[in-house]
Amino acid sequence: MDFLGIDLAKLTFDVTLLSSTASSQHHQFPNTQTGFKQLQHWLAKQRVTQLHACMEATNVYWEALAQFLYDQGYTVSVVNPARIKGYAISQMQRNKTDKQDSATIASFCATHTLRAWRPPTPAQRKLRALVRHRDDLIATRIQQTNRLQDTTEPEVRASLEAVLVTVKAQLKTTQQQITAHLKANADLGDVHRLMDTVPGIGAVTAQKLLAEFYDLAEYRSAKAAGADAGLTPANYESGTSVRRRPRLSKQGKASVRAALYWPAITVMTHSMEFKQFAQRLAARGKSYGVILGAVMRKLIHIIYGVVKHKTPYVPEKVLGKSVHAT
Repeated sequence: MDFLGIDLAKLTFDVTLLSSTASSQHHQFPNTQTGFKQLQHWLAKQRVTQLHACMEATNVYWEALAQFLYDQGYTVSVVNPARIKGYAISQMQRNKTDKQDSATIASFCATHTLRAWRPPTPAQRKLRALVRHRDDLIATRIQQTNRLQDTTEPEVRASLEAVLVTVKAQLKTTQQQITAHLKANADLGDVHRLMDTVPGIGAVTAQKLLAEFYDLAEYRSAKAAGADAGLTPANYESGTSVRRRPRLSKQGKASVRAALYWPAITVMTHSMEFKQFAQRLAARGKSYGVILGAVMRKLIHIIYGVVKHKTPYVPEKVLGKSVHAT
């Protein structure tokens, strides 16, 4: 097995090939479809047959190349950048260049067992694009509404009001497209309905999670899913005197954490089982922030369970039979 480390930028990407039969090789290519084909020809010249390619999940530059390599039959892993940074520090690396970064990623890939990346299906990719477009429209609506509140100039107000009318119309249309897309795709629709059975997870949040966590059922455990969402607690203790307050690790999918924030507050207020869960943590001296993080983590664990086992949420299975006792 040969290992390919890839460091991506907007216009180019650097690769380092670690081969069992030759010394490491480095090359740089343009980050375009033409560059992807040049990489394929370069790998053929190196007589690569079995390849494990690794790259960081940075910005939006990685997915097109990951899809291309996956389509060529290669194994692809997409790694949290924090893991690569930690590995580089552990190796006492003092330099940071694109060439060095690609070599570091290749070495990390060769020395660790990594989960193979699976690209979203066309239906999942379309849903993600629609959901992200809806989020952008919402952000634009908030921005323009704030500007409208801050100006008294008639011409400017008239222009902003016209923009808001258009944005609101497009937002309505986009939401209708999302709903229609879920109805037209049975698999996505089934998972969406399962997520919707979880307390606090309404239709919009379920759509967000389905778009950003499309491979949720493929995680080896609920704990792994929570960790990838950055919802695991980070403790800091040293000796007998240093005891910092626990916090969320936040090393994972920020979009998932954002989607779960308000649902967590909602269930802590309106759901009996989650109220009792939060009260038990409070009785143990946990702070509000720790409790909120624990509820968010519990939600993703429950969502993982209903999606993995294809069964609706049942409170007694998760939080015990006593949750309904009053």
